[in-house]
Amino acid sequence: MKTYATLILGCKVNDYEARSFKEAMDKDYQEVDFKEKADIYVIFSCCVTNTAEAKTRKFIHQARRNQPDAYIVAVGCYAQTKSDETVFETVDLVVGSKYKNRLKDFIDQRVRGKIIEDLSDAAFEELYIHKYKDRTRAFLKIQDGCNQYCSYCIIPYARGHERSLSHNKVIATAKQLAENSKEIVLTGIHTGRYNDGEYNLERLLNDLLAIDNLYHIRLSSIEITEVTDGIIDLLHNKCKLAPHLHIPVQSLSNKILKEMNRPYTAEEYIAKIEQIRTAVPNIAISTDLIVGFPSESEDDFMQTLTNLKKIGFSFVHVFPYSRKQGTKADMMTGHIDEQSKKQRVKKVIETQKEITDNLAKQFIESEVRVLVETNDKGYSYGHSDQYWPVKIEGMFPSQTVATVRIKTVRDGILIGEAIDELK
Repeated sequence: MKTYATLILGCKVNDYEARSFKEAMDKDYQEVDFKEKADIYVIFSCCVTNTAEAKTRKFIHQARRNQPDAYIVAVGCYAQTKSDETVFETVDLVVGSKYKNRLKDFIDQRVRGKIIEDLSDAAFEELYIHKYKDRTRAFLKIQDGCNQYCSYCIIPYARGHERSLSHNKVIATAKQLAENSKEIVLTGIHTGRYNDGEYNLERLLNDLLAIDNLYHIRLSSIEITEVTDGIIDLLHNKCKLAPHLHIPVQSLSNKILKEMNRPYTAEEYIAKIEQIRTAVPNIAISTDLIVGFPSESEDDFMQTLTNLKKIGFSFVHVFPYSRKQGTKADMMTGHIDEQSKKQRVKKVIETQKEITDNLAKQFIESEVRVLVETNDKGYSYGHSDQYWPVKIEGMFPSQTVATVRIKTVRDGILIGEAIDELK
């Protein structure tokens, strides 16, 4: 049997698409580790940061060194936006953001060349995962593309316009996934803009929460302007909707938010967070943050840092601004030097660690529900409903739910003992 290896870079959507591809491949090929010799190598590329692009190039070269005669495929966002770069001349097949649902067919036929299509009329490509073999948490891609055009972001050019999977297919797939996974995470490039005729995200959630044998529905990410009063009501009233929202903010300086083309002010963002927390006191809120955006002064950065402390996110993914050719921000003046960006990233990490540690300590002597995922050496590991990582004394099977009394915290991890009958 021919062998294949995959390397997945970037976001949860990329991961989902790669896993769907692997499910199809496993019918006719044997998967091996990317470090091993394989007949076929497939790299799912990312272009969000320059680091991600560099990793794509690195792994293409690694695959060629591993097996000089291998059939090598580069697919995804980096391939879509920069297929003319020299590195792709060493690849047998380059596929952009269209026709991922035909990727296995291309490989079967050993198609060679570049398949980079215009995305202006792209339809939603249905890529399914019928069963997650190694995870208690299943992902379901319901949306693709973005119409926001934030000034720093290349994704609208890499993924195309917004489009969604039909609600009937979302619900049918979710029911199938729920047979093997207790939690389903809805994911997309702009998940909050899900739209299928009269079905928006709020209405879709209502139907999904009615699935009987499902423990949780979780949202992978949602914009602050898309957290409707109806979604807040669902978080308040429906225990199946996980009390955790990842709401990208990117900056908490109004000047920078405007330059980024973000559709809110810092004050509007903070007010919405306060509304959510008033309705759902136990909710955890995390975010994405970009520092070192062009013209971001020390005062702008300090505004962000001050508001960061005011909001109190459970955790923050912080990135230094990365220039992207073709975006509005790339043509701006006032670009920040790399050393300053690194220092600002470090400062955010230090500030957020203190915030996270203080929030974690509030769980001591309280009880949390935990979905057990793995176990090892006398301990079990999982995440609470609020998506805090939890370490449990004792070995418990995955896919079980326990009430855990937290005894201590260490490096943002809640540690405790199960106090009820696992189910």
